[in-house]
Amino acid sequence: MTHQETPFQRWVAVSEKEADKGRLEMGIPMRDGVELAADIYLPRGYEGQSLPAIVEVTPYNKDNVTLMSGDATLYQNNGYIFVGVDCRGRGKSEGEWAGFSDDVPDTHDVIEWVARQPWCNGKVGTTGLSYMGWVQWAAASTRPPHLCAMVSTSAAGRWQQEIPYTNGIFQLYFAWWAYMTRRRIDEGYGLGQIDWDEALRILPFKDIGRIIDTPTTTWDNLADRDTLDDFWKSLRFDDRYDQIDVPCLHVTGWYDQEDLLGAIHHYQLMMADSPARDRQYLIVGPWSHVKSRNPDRFYSDIDHGPAAAWDMDAEHLAFFNYWLKGIDNGVGDLARVRIFEPGRNAWREPEHWPTATISREMFLSEGALVDTPLTAPGSRAFDYDPLNPLPTGIDVRLYPFEDVPLDQTANEARADIVAFTSEPVSEDVVLSGWPHLVFFGATDGDDTDWHVKITDVDSAGVSRRVTQGCLRAACRTSLESPTAVTPDDVLEYDVELWPTHHVFLPGHSIRVTVTSSDFPWYARSMNRFGPVRFQDEPRVARNTVYFGGDYPSRCILPLEIVGDDQ
Repeated sequence: MTHQETPFQRWVAVSEKEADKGRLEMGIPMRDGVELAADIYLPRGYEGQSLPAIVEVTPYNKDNVTLMSGDATLYQNNGYIFVGVDCRGRGKSEGEWAGFSDDVPDTHDVIEWVARQPWCNGKVGTTGLSYMGWVQWAAASTRPPHLCAMVSTSAAGRWQQEIPYTNGIFQLYFAWWAYMTRRRIDEGYGLGQIDWDEALRILPFKDIGRIIDTPTTTWDNLADRDTLDDFWKSLRFDDRYDQIDVPCLHVTGWYDQEDLLGAIHHYQLMMADSPARDRQYLIVGPWSHVKSRNPDRFYSDIDHGPAAAWDMDAEHLAFFNYWLKGIDNGVGDLARVRIFEPGRNAWREPEHWPTATISREMFLSEGALVDTPLTAPGSRAFDYDPLNPLPTGIDVRLYPFEDVPLDQTANEARADIVAFTSEPVSEDVVLSGWPHLVFFGATDGDDTDWHVKITDVDSAGVSRRVTQGCLRAACRTSLESPTAVTPDDVLEYDVELWPTHHVFLPGHSIRVTVTSSDFPWYARSMNRFGPVRFQDEPRVARNTVYFGGDYPSRCILPLEIVGDDQ
Protein backbone atom coordinates (compact mmCIF):
# COMPACT_ATOMS: atom_id res chain seq x y z
CA MET A 1 0.00 0.00 0.00
CA THR A 2 1.09 3.62 -0.26
CA HIS A 3 1.00 5.86 2.75
CA GLN A 4 -0.24 9.44 2.69
CA GLU A 5 1.51 11.51 0.02
CA THR A 6 3.84 14.08 1.59
CA PRO A 7 5.50 17.20 0.17
CA PHE A 8 8.93 15.60 0.32
CA GLN A 9 8.49 11.98 -0.72
CA ARG A 10 6.06 9.14 -0.80
CA TRP A 11 6.42 6.64 2.02
CA VAL A 12 5.79 3.03 1.16
CA ALA A 13 4.71 0.80 3.98
CA VAL A 14 6.36 -2.60 4.19
CA SER A 15 2.92 -4.09 4.74
CA GLU A 16 -0.46 -3.10 6.19
CA LYS A 17 0.64 -4.58 9.50
CA GLU A 18 3.94 -2.70 9.45
CA ALA A 19 2.18 0.53 8.50
CA ASP A 20 0.09 0.21 11.61
CA LYS A 21 3.34 -0.11 13.57
CA GLY A 22 4.70 3.03 11.97
CA ARG A 23 7.33 1.19 9.91
CA LEU A 24 7.75 2.56 6.40
CA GLU A 25 10.21 1.70 3.63
CA MET A 26 11.94 4.08 1.23
CA GLY A 27 15.10 4.59 -0.78
CA ILE A 28 17.92 6.95 0.20
CA PRO A 29 19.89 8.34 -2.77
CA MET A 30 23.68 8.28 -2.60
CA ARG A 31 25.92 10.80 -4.32
CA ASP A 32 26.56 8.38 -7.19
CA GLY A 33 22.86 7.68 -7.81
CA VAL A 34 22.66 4.31 -6.02
CA GLU A 35 19.73 4.03 -3.62
CA LEU A 36 20.03 2.37 -0.24
CA ALA A 37 16.92 0.76 1.20
CA ALA A 38 15.76 2.14 4.53
CA ASP A 39 13.06 1.38 7.06
CA ILE A 40 11.72 4.47 8.83
CA TYR A 41 10.19 3.75 12.23
CA LEU A 42 7.86 6.47 13.46
CA PRO A 43 7.17 6.88 17.18
CA ARG A 44 3.86 5.73 18.57
CA GLY A 45 1.24 8.41 18.07
CA TYR A 46 3.42 10.31 15.63
CA GLU A 47 1.65 13.52 14.51
CA GLY A 48 4.08 14.95 11.99
CA GLN A 49 6.48 16.75 14.34
CA SER A 50 10.23 16.98 13.70
CA LEU A 51 12.21 14.75 16.05
CA PRO A 52 15.79 13.56 16.60
CA ALA A 53 16.68 10.51 14.51
CA ILE A 54 18.78 7.44 15.28
CA VAL A 55 20.51 5.82 12.29
CA GLU A 56 21.82 2.26 12.09
CA VAL A 57 23.46 1.07 8.85
CA THR A 58 23.90 -2.68 8.56
CA PRO A 59 25.11 -5.42 6.22
CA TYR A 60 22.89 -7.90 8.08
CA ASN A 61 19.50 -6.77 6.72
CA LYS A 62 17.59 -3.82 8.06
CA ASP A 63 14.74 -6.02 9.26
CA ASN A 64 17.01 -8.46 11.11
CA VAL A 65 15.07 -9.56 14.17
CA THR A 66 18.19 -10.15 16.27
CA LEU A 67 20.24 -7.08 15.44
CA MET A 68 17.80 -4.37 14.34
CA SER A 69 14.28 -4.92 15.58
CA GLY A 70 15.18 -4.45 19.23
CA ASP A 71 16.92 -1.14 18.56
CA ALA A 72 14.06 0.02 16.36
CA THR A 73 11.49 -0.72 19.07
CA LEU A 74 13.61 0.88 21.79
CA TYR A 75 13.88 4.23 20.03
CA GLN A 76 10.46 4.15 18.43
CA ASN A 77 8.93 3.71 21.88
CA ASN A 78 10.92 6.61 23.29
CA GLY A 79 10.21 9.49 20.96
CA TYR A 80 12.81 9.02 18.21
CA ILE A 81 12.64 8.41 14.50
CA PHE A 82 14.66 5.24 13.93
CA VAL A 83 16.20 4.65 10.50
CA GLY A 84 17.53 1.20 9.66
CA VAL A 85 19.48 1.04 6.40
CA ASP A 86 20.88 -1.81 4.29
CA CYS A 87 24.50 -1.33 3.23
CA ARG A 88 25.20 -1.01 -0.48
CA GLY A 89 24.56 -4.33 -2.21
CA ARG A 90 22.95 -5.88 0.87
CA GLY A 91 19.28 -6.60 1.54
CA LYS A 92 17.14 -4.41 -0.70
CA SER A 93 19.82 -1.79 -1.39
CA GLU A 94 21.15 -1.22 -4.88
CA GLY A 95 24.78 -1.54 -5.87
CA GLU A 96 27.45 -4.21 -5.44
CA TRP A 97 28.44 -5.54 -2.02
CA ALA A 98 32.15 -5.26 -1.29
CA GLY A 99 32.66 -5.28 2.46
CA PHE A 100 33.99 -2.02 3.95
CA SER A 101 34.64 -0.43 0.56
CA ASP A 102 31.77 2.09 0.30
CA ASP A 103 30.86 2.77 3.91
CA VAL A 104 32.62 6.13 4.22
CA PRO A 105 30.61 8.11 1.64
CA ASP A 106 27.46 6.04 1.99
CA THR A 107 27.04 6.43 5.74
CA HIS A 108 27.82 10.15 5.50
CA ASP A 109 25.12 10.54 2.84
CA VAL A 110 22.58 8.60 4.90
CA ILE A 111 23.13 10.84 7.94
CA GLU A 112 22.81 14.05 5.96
CA TRP A 113 19.76 12.81 4.02
CA VAL A 114 18.00 11.91 7.26
CA ALA A 115 18.81 15.34 8.72
CA ARG A 116 17.12 17.07 5.76
CA GLN A 117 13.79 15.29 6.13
CA PRO A 118 10.85 17.20 7.64
CA TRP A 119 10.38 14.51 10.28
CA CYS A 120 13.92 15.10 11.58
CA ASN A 121 14.86 18.19 13.57
CA GLY A 122 18.42 18.05 12.25
CA LYS A 123 19.86 16.12 15.18
CA VAL A 124 21.10 12.67 14.17
CA GLY A 125 22.64 9.96 16.35
CA THR A 126 24.17 6.71 15.20
CA THR A 127 24.30 3.35 16.89
CA GLY A 128 25.28 -0.25 16.27
CA LEU A 129 27.49 -3.22 17.10
CA SER A 130 30.51 -4.49 15.18
CA TYR A 131 30.15 -3.60 11.47
CA MET A 132 27.40 -1.18 12.49
CA GLY A 133 29.94 0.37 14.84
CA TRP A 134 32.56 0.60 12.09
CA VAL A 135 30.28 2.51 9.71
CA GLN A 136 29.80 5.19 12.34
CA TRP A 137 33.53 5.93 12.37
CA ALA A 138 33.60 5.74 8.59
CA ALA A 139 31.05 8.53 8.51
CA ALA A 140 32.52 10.50 11.41
CA SER A 141 35.86 10.67 9.59
CA THR A 142 34.17 12.94 7.01
CA ARG A 143 32.54 15.17 9.64
CA PRO A 144 28.87 15.11 8.59
CA PRO A 145 27.48 18.38 10.01
CA HIS A 146 24.37 16.81 11.56
CA LEU A 147 26.03 13.90 13.36
CA CYS A 148 25.44 14.88 16.99
CA ALA A 149 26.10 11.72 19.04
CA MET A 150 27.34 8.16 18.60
CA VAL A 151 26.99 4.91 20.54
CA SER A 152 29.74 2.71 19.12
CA THR A 153 29.80 -0.89 20.32
CA SER A 154 32.80 -3.12 19.57
CA ALA A 155 33.58 -1.26 16.37
CA ALA A 156 36.18 -2.46 13.89
CA GLY A 157 38.70 -0.04 12.47
CA ARG A 158 42.30 -0.86 13.41
CA TRP A 159 42.75 -2.63 10.12
CA GLN A 160 45.52 -5.22 9.73
CA GLN A 161 46.54 -4.90 13.35
CA GLU A 162 43.08 -6.16 14.27
CA ILE A 163 41.22 -7.65 11.31
CA PRO A 164 41.04 -9.32 8.86
CA TYR A 165 44.74 -10.10 9.36
CA THR A 166 46.16 -9.62 12.84
CA ASN A 167 49.76 -8.52 12.35
CA GLY A 168 50.05 -10.76 9.32
CA ILE A 169 47.95 -13.72 10.53
CA PHE A 170 44.53 -14.27 8.94
CA GLN A 171 41.45 -14.68 11.12
CA LEU A 172 39.59 -17.68 9.73
CA TYR A 173 36.48 -16.30 11.39
CA PHE A 174 36.08 -14.28 8.20
CA ALA A 175 35.40 -17.41 6.18
CA TRP A 176 32.19 -17.79 8.14
CA TRP A 177 31.49 -14.03 7.87
CA ALA A 178 31.95 -14.05 4.08
CA TYR A 179 29.63 -17.07 3.92
CA MET A 180 26.96 -15.30 5.94
CA THR A 181 27.07 -12.19 3.74
CA ARG A 182 27.35 -13.98 0.40
CA ARG A 183 23.71 -13.35 -0.56
CA ARG A 184 21.79 -10.08 -0.56
CA ILE A 185 19.29 -11.46 1.89
CA ASP A 186 20.75 -13.17 4.95
CA GLU A 187 19.89 -16.76 5.47
CA GLY A 188 20.10 -16.30 9.21
CA TYR A 189 22.93 -17.11 11.57
CA GLY A 190 22.88 -20.80 10.78
CA LEU A 191 26.03 -22.29 9.33
CA GLY A 192 24.17 -23.97 6.48
CA GLN A 193 25.10 -27.36 5.07
CA ILE A 194 28.85 -26.81 5.28
CA ASP A 195 30.96 -29.06 7.47
CA TRP A 196 32.95 -26.21 8.97
CA ASP A 197 35.28 -28.49 10.86
CA GLU A 198 36.48 -29.78 7.51
CA ALA A 199 36.10 -26.52 5.58
CA LEU A 200 38.43 -24.57 7.84
CA ARG A 201 41.12 -27.22 7.36
CA ILE A 202 41.17 -26.76 3.58
CA LEU A 203 44.59 -25.88 2.17
CA PRO A 204 45.35 -23.45 0.80
CA PHE A 205 42.91 -21.51 2.91
CA LYS A 206 41.98 -19.24 -0.02
CA ASP A 207 40.17 -22.27 -1.47
CA ILE A 208 37.64 -22.10 1.35
CA GLY A 209 36.02 -19.53 -0.95
CA ARG A 210 34.98 -22.32 -3.30
CA ILE A 211 33.09 -24.00 -0.47
CA ILE A 212 31.35 -20.92 0.83
CA ASP A 213 30.28 -20.05 -2.72
CA THR A 214 30.49 -16.28 -2.41
CA PRO A 215 29.79 -14.39 -5.66
CA THR A 216 31.02 -11.02 -4.33
CA THR A 217 34.45 -9.48 -4.04
CA THR A 218 34.29 -9.54 -0.25
CA TRP A 219 36.12 -12.85 0.30
CA ASP A 220 38.82 -11.90 -2.18
CA ASN A 221 39.35 -8.55 -0.48
CA LEU A 222 39.59 -10.18 2.93
CA ALA A 223 41.88 -13.05 1.99
CA ASP A 224 44.02 -11.47 -0.72
CA ARG A 225 44.80 -8.14 0.91
CA ASP A 226 47.25 -9.53 3.45
CA THR A 227 49.31 -6.38 4.02
CA LEU A 228 48.59 -2.87 5.21
CA ASP A 229 48.11 -1.72 1.62
CA ASP A 230 46.49 1.44 0.24
CA PHE A 231 43.01 -0.09 0.50
CA TRP A 232 43.28 -0.67 4.26
CA LYS A 233 45.21 2.57 4.84
CA SER A 234 42.35 4.50 3.23
CA LEU A 235 40.00 3.07 5.87
CA ARG A 236 42.18 4.02 8.83
CA PHE A 237 41.60 7.49 10.20
CA ASP A 238 44.52 7.73 12.61
CA ASP A 239 45.22 11.31 11.51
CA ARG A 240 41.59 12.49 11.52
CA TYR A 241 40.43 12.07 15.10
CA ASP A 242 41.47 15.64 15.84
CA GLN A 243 38.70 16.70 13.47
CA ILE A 244 35.91 14.53 14.93
CA ASP A 245 33.93 16.66 17.36
CA VAL A 246 31.18 14.25 18.42
CA PRO A 247 30.27 12.87 21.86
CA CYS A 248 30.54 9.09 21.85
CA LEU A 249 29.69 6.23 24.16
CA HIS A 250 32.30 3.52 23.48
CA VAL A 251 31.24 0.02 24.58
CA THR A 252 33.16 -3.25 24.34
CA GLY A 253 34.15 -6.36 26.29
CA TRP A 254 37.51 -7.54 27.59
CA TYR A 255 36.80 -10.92 25.99
CA ASP A 256 35.72 -9.67 22.57
CA GLN A 257 37.69 -11.86 20.12
CA GLU A 258 36.65 -9.80 17.11
CA ASP A 259 36.82 -6.05 17.67
CA LEU A 260 38.23 -5.20 21.10
CA LEU A 261 41.32 -3.67 19.48
CA GLY A 262 39.27 -1.46 17.17
CA ALA A 263 36.96 -0.27 19.94
CA ILE A 264 39.84 0.72 22.23
CA HIS A 265 41.72 2.23 19.26
CA HIS A 266 38.81 4.59 18.51
CA TYR A 267 38.45 5.53 22.16
CA GLN A 268 42.12 6.22 22.82
CA LEU A 269 42.65 8.29 19.69
CA MET A 270 39.56 10.34 20.45
CA MET A 271 40.90 10.93 23.96
CA ALA A 272 44.29 11.90 22.58
CA ASP A 273 43.30 14.17 19.71
CA SER A 274 39.59 15.00 19.53
CA PRO A 275 38.13 18.37 20.53
CA ALA A 276 35.36 16.21 22.04
CA ARG A 277 37.71 14.34 24.40
CA ASP A 278 35.72 15.53 27.43
CA ARG A 279 32.58 14.02 25.87
CA GLN A 280 33.93 10.49 25.41
CA TYR A 281 32.49 7.75 27.62
CA LEU A 282 33.90 4.23 27.97
CA ILE A 283 32.17 1.10 29.26
CA VAL A 284 34.05 -2.22 29.18
CA GLY A 285 32.59 -5.32 30.76
CA PRO A 286 33.53 -9.02 31.02
CA TRP A 287 31.77 -9.67 27.73
CA SER A 288 32.26 -11.28 24.36
CA HIS A 289 31.54 -9.51 21.07
CA VAL A 290 27.77 -9.87 20.76
CA LYS A 291 27.26 -9.70 24.52
CA SER A 292 28.77 -6.21 24.52
CA ARG A 293 25.38 -5.12 23.18
CA ASN A 294 23.27 -7.54 25.21
CA PRO A 295 25.29 -8.35 28.33
CA ASP A 296 24.64 -11.12 30.79
CA ARG A 297 26.61 -12.30 33.82
CA PHE A 298 28.32 -15.26 32.14
CA TYR A 299 31.39 -15.65 29.97
CA SER A 300 32.10 -19.23 28.95
CA ASP A 301 32.05 -21.19 32.22
CA ILE A 302 32.66 -18.14 34.42
CA ASP A 303 29.89 -16.38 36.35
CA HIS A 304 30.90 -12.76 36.87
CA GLY A 305 27.88 -12.05 39.04
CA PRO A 306 24.68 -10.07 38.50
CA ALA A 307 26.50 -6.75 38.20
CA ALA A 308 27.90 -7.88 34.84
CA ALA A 309 24.39 -8.07 33.35
CA TRP A 310 24.31 -4.40 32.38
CA ASP A 311 21.06 -2.76 31.19
CA MET A 312 22.52 -1.57 27.90
CA ASP A 313 19.20 -0.38 26.46
CA ALA A 314 18.80 2.05 29.34
CA GLU A 315 22.41 3.18 28.94
CA HIS A 316 22.01 3.92 25.24
CA LEU A 317 18.69 5.66 25.67
CA ALA A 318 19.96 7.90 28.47
CA PHE A 319 23.00 8.89 26.37
CA PHE A 320 20.89 9.92 23.39
CA ASN A 321 18.28 11.64 25.57
CA TYR A 322 21.04 13.84 26.98
CA TRP A 323 22.88 14.66 23.76
CA LEU A 324 19.99 14.74 21.27
CA LYS A 325 17.07 15.89 23.40
CA GLY A 326 18.89 17.96 26.02
CA ILE A 327 17.26 16.10 28.90
CA ASP A 328 19.11 16.78 32.15
CA ASN A 329 19.26 13.13 33.23
CA GLY A 330 22.71 13.11 34.82
CA VAL A 331 24.65 11.74 31.85
CA GLY A 332 26.83 14.84 31.84
CA ASP A 333 27.93 14.00 35.38
CA LEU A 334 28.54 10.29 34.80
CA ALA A 335 32.02 8.85 35.20
CA ARG A 336 33.69 8.96 31.83
CA VAL A 337 35.22 5.52 32.42
CA ARG A 338 33.38 2.52 33.82
CA ILE A 339 35.26 -0.75 33.64
CA PHE A 340 34.75 -4.21 35.06
CA GLU A 341 37.78 -5.66 36.80
CA PRO A 342 38.08 -9.42 36.23
CA GLY A 343 39.80 -10.95 39.21
CA ARG A 344 38.03 -8.69 41.65
CA ASN A 345 34.80 -9.13 39.68
CA ALA A 346 33.63 -5.61 40.41
CA TRP A 347 32.91 -2.39 38.53
CA ARG A 348 35.17 0.57 38.92
CA GLU A 349 35.11 4.22 37.82
CA PRO A 350 38.71 5.42 37.45
CA GLU A 351 39.46 8.88 36.11
CA HIS A 352 41.04 7.39 33.00
CA TRP A 353 41.90 4.18 31.20
CA PRO A 354 44.40 2.62 31.16
CA THR A 355 45.06 3.04 34.86
CA ALA A 356 48.68 1.88 34.66
CA THR A 357 51.20 4.19 36.29
CA ILE A 358 54.36 2.14 35.73
CA SER A 359 55.79 -0.19 33.12
CA ARG A 360 57.31 -3.29 34.69
CA GLU A 361 59.64 -5.64 32.86
CA MET A 362 59.57 -9.31 33.78
CA PHE A 363 62.22 -11.42 32.09
CA LEU A 364 61.88 -14.87 30.61
CA SER A 365 63.98 -17.49 32.35
CA GLU A 366 64.03 -21.27 32.63
CA GLY A 367 60.27 -21.66 32.79
CA ALA A 368 59.97 -18.61 34.99
CA LEU A 369 59.17 -14.90 34.87
CA VAL A 370 61.70 -13.02 36.98
CA ASP A 371 62.57 -9.42 37.80
CA THR A 372 66.16 -9.53 36.52
CA PRO A 373 67.53 -11.17 33.37
CA LEU A 374 69.67 -14.26 33.61
CA THR A 375 73.38 -13.74 33.13
CA ALA A 376 73.79 -17.03 31.33
CA PRO A 377 71.92 -17.56 28.04
CA GLY A 378 69.18 -20.14 27.77
CA SER A 379 66.51 -21.31 25.36
CA ARG A 380 63.29 -23.30 25.08
CA ALA A 381 62.41 -24.99 21.79
CA PHE A 382 59.30 -26.68 20.42
CA ASP A 383 58.15 -28.29 17.20
CA TYR A 384 55.18 -26.70 15.49
CA ASP A 385 53.26 -28.99 13.14
CA PRO A 386 50.58 -27.22 11.05
CA LEU A 387 48.65 -30.49 10.85
CA ASN A 388 48.42 -30.66 14.65
CA PRO A 389 47.86 -27.03 15.69
CA LEU A 390 47.12 -25.74 19.17
CA PRO A 391 43.30 -25.61 19.43
CA THR A 392 41.37 -22.40 20.10
CA GLY A 393 38.76 -24.55 21.79
CA ILE A 394 35.63 -23.48 19.90
CA ASP A 395 32.98 -25.64 18.27
CA VAL A 396 32.91 -24.29 14.72
CA ARG A 397 29.70 -26.20 14.01
CA LEU A 398 27.81 -23.77 16.22
CA TYR A 399 27.29 -20.01 16.14
CA PRO A 400 27.79 -17.77 17.91
CA PHE A 401 31.09 -19.35 18.96
CA GLU A 402 31.63 -16.19 20.93
CA ASP A 403 32.73 -17.38 24.32
CA VAL A 404 36.19 -18.65 23.42
CA PRO A 405 37.34 -20.66 26.46
CA LEU A 406 39.63 -18.86 28.87
CA ASP A 407 40.98 -22.06 30.44
CA GLN A 408 44.35 -22.79 28.84
CA THR A 409 45.45 -25.52 31.24
CA ALA A 410 45.12 -28.38 28.75
CA ASN A 411 46.81 -26.46 25.94
CA GLU A 412 49.74 -25.60 28.19
CA ALA A 413 50.37 -29.28 28.82
CA ARG A 414 51.20 -29.83 25.13
CA ALA A 415 54.75 -30.09 23.83
CA ASP A 416 54.32 -27.33 21.21
CA ILE A 417 54.08 -24.47 23.70
CA VAL A 418 56.55 -22.95 26.16
CA ALA A 419 55.50 -21.28 29.40
CA PHE A 420 57.13 -18.84 31.79
CA THR A 421 55.49 -18.38 35.20
CA SER A 422 56.05 -15.88 37.99
CA GLU A 423 56.09 -16.64 41.68
CA PRO A 424 52.65 -16.17 43.25
CA VAL A 425 51.96 -12.49 43.89
CA SER A 426 51.59 -11.34 47.48
CA GLU A 427 49.17 -8.49 46.80
CA ASP A 428 46.77 -7.42 44.08
CA VAL A 429 48.54 -6.78 40.77
CA VAL A 430 46.50 -4.63 38.39
CA LEU A 431 47.43 -5.09 34.72
CA SER A 432 45.93 -2.21 32.72
CA GLY A 433 46.84 -1.27 29.17
CA TRP A 434 48.61 -2.89 26.21
CA PRO A 435 51.26 -5.41 27.33
CA HIS A 436 54.08 -6.43 25.00
CA LEU A 437 56.32 -9.47 24.79
CA VAL A 438 59.71 -8.47 23.42
CA PHE A 439 61.61 -11.69 22.86
CA PHE A 440 64.38 -13.26 20.85
CA GLY A 441 63.34 -16.17 18.69
CA ALA A 442 64.44 -18.31 15.80
CA THR A 443 62.85 -20.74 13.38
CA ASP A 444 64.54 -23.30 11.15
CA GLY A 445 62.60 -22.11 8.08
CA ASP A 446 62.04 -18.76 6.40
CA ASP A 447 58.73 -17.91 8.14
CA THR A 448 56.45 -18.94 10.99
CA ASP A 449 53.89 -17.43 13.37
CA TRP A 450 54.22 -16.45 17.02
CA HIS A 451 51.18 -16.60 19.31
CA VAL A 452 51.51 -15.20 22.83
CA LYS A 453 49.16 -15.25 25.81
CA ILE A 454 49.23 -13.92 29.34
CA THR A 455 47.28 -16.10 31.73
CA ASP A 456 46.24 -15.96 35.37
CA VAL A 457 47.24 -19.15 37.21
CA ASP A 458 45.26 -19.72 40.38
CA SER A 459 46.36 -21.63 43.47
CA ALA A 460 44.89 -24.86 42.05
CA GLY A 461 47.02 -24.53 38.89
CA VAL A 462 44.17 -23.56 36.57
CA SER A 463 45.49 -21.16 33.91
CA ARG A 464 43.00 -18.72 32.37
CA ARG A 465 43.68 -16.37 29.49
CA VAL A 466 43.90 -12.67 30.34
CA THR A 467 45.05 -11.33 26.99
CA GLN A 468 46.75 -12.46 23.81
CA GLY A 469 48.60 -11.29 20.72
CA CYS A 470 50.18 -12.68 17.60
CA LEU A 471 52.73 -11.79 14.94
CA ARG A 472 53.78 -13.36 11.68
CA ALA A 473 57.57 -13.58 11.68
CA ALA A 474 57.74 -12.08 8.17
CA CYS A 475 55.85 -9.01 9.44
CA ARG A 476 58.24 -8.36 12.32
CA THR A 477 59.39 -5.00 10.92
CA SER A 478 56.56 -4.04 8.55
CA LEU A 479 52.91 -4.84 7.91
CA GLU A 480 53.31 -3.29 4.47
CA SER A 481 56.24 -5.34 3.17
CA PRO A 482 56.72 -8.77 4.76
CA THR A 483 60.25 -10.15 4.50
CA ALA A 484 61.52 -13.70 4.90
CA VAL A 485 63.62 -14.62 7.90
CA THR A 486 66.94 -16.39 7.57
CA PRO A 487 66.65 -19.91 8.97
CA ASP A 488 68.03 -20.22 12.51
CA ASP A 489 68.82 -16.50 12.80
CA VAL A 490 67.99 -15.21 16.28
CA LEU A 491 65.81 -12.12 15.79
CA GLU A 492 64.05 -9.76 18.16
CA TYR A 493 60.26 -9.80 17.98
CA ASP A 494 57.88 -7.32 19.59
CA VAL A 495 54.43 -8.87 20.02
CA GLU A 496 51.73 -6.41 21.01
CA LEU A 497 49.13 -8.02 23.24
CA TRP A 498 45.52 -6.90 23.29
CA PRO A 499 44.37 -4.15 25.64
CA THR A 500 43.31 -5.52 28.98
CA HIS A 501 42.42 -4.71 32.54
CA HIS A 502 42.81 -7.58 34.99
CA VAL A 503 43.57 -8.05 38.67
CA PHE A 504 45.88 -10.90 39.72
CA LEU A 505 44.86 -11.76 43.27
CA PRO A 506 47.27 -12.79 46.05
CA GLY A 507 48.40 -16.37 45.56
CA HIS A 508 47.93 -16.21 41.78
CA SER A 509 50.80 -16.25 39.28
CA ILE A 510 51.37 -14.43 36.00
CA ARG A 511 52.18 -16.73 33.09
CA VAL A 512 53.39 -15.95 29.58
CA THR A 513 53.14 -18.63 26.90
CA VAL A 514 54.60 -18.74 23.40
CA THR A 515 53.52 -21.07 20.63
CA SER A 516 52.92 -20.91 16.87
CA SER A 517 49.21 -21.59 16.28
CA ASP A 518 45.71 -20.81 17.52
CA PHE A 519 43.44 -22.80 15.23
CA PRO A 520 40.77 -22.46 13.93
CA TRP A 521 40.41 -18.84 15.00
CA TYR A 522 43.57 -18.08 13.07
CA ALA A 523 44.82 -19.64 9.86
CA ARG A 524 47.86 -21.87 10.23
CA SER A 525 51.31 -20.91 9.07
CA MET A 526 52.81 -23.50 6.75
CA ASN A 527 56.22 -22.32 7.99
CA ARG A 528 57.08 -21.08 4.52
CA PHE A 529 57.54 -17.53 3.27
CA GLY A 530 55.13 -16.20 0.67
CA PRO A 531 51.39 -15.50 0.48
CA VAL A 532 49.99 -17.87 3.10
CA ARG A 533 46.58 -17.96 1.39
CA PHE A 534 48.07 -20.00 -1.47
CA GLN A 535 50.19 -22.41 0.59
CA ASP A 536 49.17 -26.05 0.81
CA GLU A 537 52.41 -27.83 1.74
CA PRO A 538 52.87 -27.75 5.52
CA ARG A 539 56.25 -28.35 7.05
CA VAL A 540 57.10 -28.93 10.71
CA ALA A 541 59.12 -26.06 12.15
CA ARG A 542 61.59 -26.10 15.01
CA ASN A 543 60.95 -22.82 16.83
CA THR A 544 63.06 -21.55 19.70
CA VAL A 545 62.67 -18.81 22.31
CA TYR A 546 65.95 -17.43 23.68
CA PHE A 547 66.51 -15.61 26.97
CA GLY A 548 69.28 -14.46 29.28
CA GLY A 549 72.76 -13.26 28.38
CA ASP A 550 72.62 -11.36 25.09
CA TYR A 551 68.92 -12.20 24.72
CA PRO A 552 66.99 -10.26 27.40
CA SER A 553 63.52 -11.51 26.40
CA ARG A 554 60.97 -9.75 28.54
CA CYS A 555 57.29 -9.12 29.06
CA ILE A 556 56.47 -5.44 29.43
CA LEU A 557 53.52 -5.10 31.80
CA PRO A 558 51.63 -1.82 32.26
CA LEU A 559 50.78 -1.93 35.95
CA GLU A 560 48.83 0.25 38.31
CA ILE A 561 50.37 0.90 41.70
CA VAL A 562 47.74 -0.40 44.11
CA GLY A 563 46.17 2.49 45.96
CA ASP A 564 46.34 4.92 43.04
CA ASP A 565 43.02 6.18 41.66
CA GLN A 566 40.96 3.63 43.57
